[in-house]
Amino acid sequence: MYSLDINFLNDRPEYKPAVAAKTTSKRSGGSAKDQLPLVGALLFALGANALVMGAWWWVTNENSGLAGEQAILEQEVAKLNTQASAIRAINAETDKITAEYKALAGVFDQIKPWSAMFQDLSARTPTGVQIARIEQIDPTPSPVAAPPPPAATPAASPGASPSPGASPSPASPTPVAAPTPVAPQQPAKVVISGIASTFDQVNDFMLLVQRSPFFLDTDTKLIAATLKDNPTQLRVRTPGASATELPKLRPIVEYKIETTLSPTVASELLPELRSKQADGLAIRIESLQEKGVLEPQTGEVKKP
Repeated sequence: MYSLDINFLNDRPEYKPAVAAKTTSKRSGGSAKDQLPLVGALLFALGANALVMGAWWWVTNENSGLAGEQAILEQEVAKLNTQASAIRAINAETDKITAEYKALAGVFDQIKPWSAMFQDLSARTPTGVQIARIEQIDPTPSPVAAPPPPAATPAASPGASPSPGASPSPASPTPVAAPTPVAPQQPAKVVISGIASTFDQVNDFMLLVQRSPFFLDTDTKLIAATLKDNPTQLRVRTPGASATELPKLRPIVEYKIETTLSPTVASELLPELRSKQADGLAIRIESLQEKGVLEPQTGEVKKP
């Protein structure tokens, strides 16, 4: 049989001092090793906080610098806006003055001196044709449609009373009158009347008028040509001579030619004005062209 021997003295610490010291040294060494991760985590947290604080300080300094630059740029933008407003005002005033100059120059450009037109007609009048009268007929203004009347606002009934819950309706705006349209100005008509020896001479004269740069060829037409007795009477200076011996003069042709002033501006007729001694208007137009108010015209003009 087996026997069980139990020694309870080994369980008492005072009887095993070497084992206790070894166990204590093991415990102290294990606790130091356990603290290393904690120290590393602490150092990492301190480094991360230092990095964050450094980044925050750099961003704050950058924001301060950018805010200062933005303030400087805003001041420059305000100054430039003020200068741009002044430049726009100057440009508007310049455009206004330029428009006034061009309008004034346009008045000179629309002038056609009658002296030049008379000389042109005189040079184009064939032999046997006489001009008795030149009449200018101003065009009748074309009818302009009247603007539609403004819509009538319904008036409130005198006996009607507003309902308690209804809100007052806003007042209807006053209708603005539409601007009256302006009809374009039509060129004036010119009627040339006189006498000629034959119908062929009248026809030739009408064709020559059509070629004049002062008149519109498409509107030049013969409106009347009548053969009549010659009103000129022959008289003899010899007393006592018989009237039956005087020859009878050939009949004459009374004509009327209607034409229209050409819309060609005077700046395109400078050679014609110079050749017809209309130097005053030509000098004015050339001066306006030199100053840039009128542009030199290069349009073709009818040749005589």
